[in-house]
Amino acid sequence: MNVFRTLFAAFTGGSSAMKMVLVVRSDLGLKKGKIASQCAHAAVLCCMRASNGAAGKIKLDSWLMQGQPKIVLRVESLQEMHLLTERAEAIGVIAEIVRDAGRTQVASGTETVVGLGPDRSEAIDSLVGNLKLL
Repeated sequence: MNVFRTLFAAFTGGSSAMKMVLVVRSDLGLKKGKIASQCAHAAVLCCMRASNGAAGKIKLDSWLMQGQPKIVLRVESLQEMHLLTERAEAIGVIAEIVRDAGRTQVASGTETVVGLGPDRSEAIDSLVGNLKLL
């Protein structure tokens, strides 16, 4: 465990607070159950992506050890979601977009949620500090 803390501190600059943020498009008018399932998809996609590399694995393990903190926020449009995704990727934060299967409320391929992280709270906050809770 001590080795993990040393590696994590070196990788994150000593900060240990981690989080994941799920950002929902409010313009789609999704029902609560649909939002919940789309957010679950986003969280799984982010975890899968984080587990693929050494740096992501360190962040994932730390986030898991901290109780998997998650926050659900909203954006007003597809364009706002794409801009957020681009900004996240530019600073090295995992960004996974959920595309719906189209079986219920929206057309197949509709982008509904973007998951960000897990990553340092400071990195996530720099991206979403202006967004409102869902």
